[in-house]
Amino acid sequence: MRLAKRGKGEPPPASGDVPTIESLPDGLLQHILGFMDARQAVRTCVLARRWRHLWQSATSLRFLGLKLAKVRAFMEHLLLLRTGSPLDTFELWFDAFRDSDGPRVNLWVRTCDFSSCESLEHLDIVKCLLPCVRNISSKTLKFLSIRNCRFNQDQRIRTIIYAPSLVSLRLDDHRCVDEYFYRAPVLDSMPLLQNAFFRLIHGTADSCTRADSGNCGHDDCNSCYGVEDDNRSVLLEGLSEAENLSLIAESKTFIFKRDLKQCPTFSKLKTLLLNDYWCVAPDFHELNSILKHSPVLERLTLHLFSKGPKHKLRIRGSWNPAEISAAISDHLKIVEVKCEVINNGVVKLLKFISTFNIRFSLDEVEILEQ
Repeated sequence: MRLAKRGKGEPPPASGDVPTIESLPDGLLQHILGFMDARQAVRTCVLARRWRHLWQSATSLRFLGLKLAKVRAFMEHLLLLRTGSPLDTFELWFDAFRDSDGPRVNLWVRTCDFSSCESLEHLDIVKCLLPCVRNISSKTLKFLSIRNCRFNQDQRIRTIIYAPSLVSLRLDDHRCVDEYFYRAPVLDSMPLLQNAFFRLIHGTADSCTRADSGNCGHDDCNSCYGVEDDNRSVLLEGLSEAENLSLIAESKTFIFKRDLKQCPTFSKLKTLLLNDYWCVAPDFHELNSILKHSPVLERLTLHLFSKGPKHKLRIRGSWNPAEISAAISDHLKIVEVKCEVINNGVVKLLKFISTFNIRFSLDEVEILEQ
C-alpha cells in the first residue's frame, strides 16, 4: 500500500460521507473566521495544529464593542503577526474613546493601508480623527462615506482621495461640533461617479473672516495662502463626472468659489441640489457658473435660507415651451425651491431662474408638513 502525502493547506480527508469543518479548504475557513470578532478568531488556534495560523490570514478583521484600553497590546500584536495579509473588511467599533487614543488608532489604520485591500468596495468612516491620513487610496472602492470626521491636522496639507472606481461618495461634517481647522480633501478623478453628496458647514482652514473669495490680501493668512499649489481644483474637478450631485456649504467657506475660477464641465450631471451659499444676489455668480457648465442638467433643487430638512415652503417651477431664451441647458425642465419664507432674496432668485425658460407661479406655493 502506498500513502499519498497531503499538500500544505490541503484539508485532511473526511471520514465517511459526512462532511465536517475539517474537510473545508483553508481559504474558506479564513473567510469564515473573518465574520468573527478578532479575539474569538485568534482563540481558534488551540483547536488543532492546522488551525494554529489560519487566523493570521482571516479575510476580515473586526473589533466590536470594545473598550480600547483593554485591547491595545492585543491589537498591535495582531497587526504585526498578520504580516500584511490582504483584507476584505476592516471594522472597528469602540464603546469608549478618548482624544488621547487618536494617535494609536490612526497608526492601526495606517497599518491596514486601504491600497492593500484588493477587494475593498465599501468604506464607511464615522466620527474619526484623521490627522495622519495623508491619502485614502483604493482602485476597487465603489462606495465611500466619511461623516463627522476631521482631516489632516496640518493646515498646510490636504488629504488626497484617490478612488477611480467610486460610484457613490458622501462627505459630510453636519454633526461635527468641535471647532477644528482642517483642509478639505483633494478629490482625484472619479470617472464612474454616479451619486455625490458634499456638505461642509463647520469651521475649516478653507474659510477666512476677512474675505470669502480665498484671496484676502494678507500674506500672513494661513487660510488663503497656507497651502502650496492651491491653484489646483480641490473638489469640483473630482465631482465633475457625477450624475446626481448635492453641494452644501456656509458663506464663509471659500473653497468652492476658488474652484469655480477654473470650473470643470459637469458633462453627465442630471440632478443638482444646492443651498443658499450658491445663490448670492445680485448676479448669482456661483449659481450661474455651475449651471453654465452643466449642459445636460434636468432637475435643480435649491434650499434657501433655512437649515432643513424641515423646510416650510416649496415652490416648483417648470419649463415654459412658449418662451425662447438663451437657456443654459436645453434639458432643464424642473426647478424646486425650498425655503422658510418668500422674502426679497427668494423673489430675486426666482426672477433670475426665470430667464432660463422656467416659469414659477406663487399661487401654487406648497406648505410643507412639519
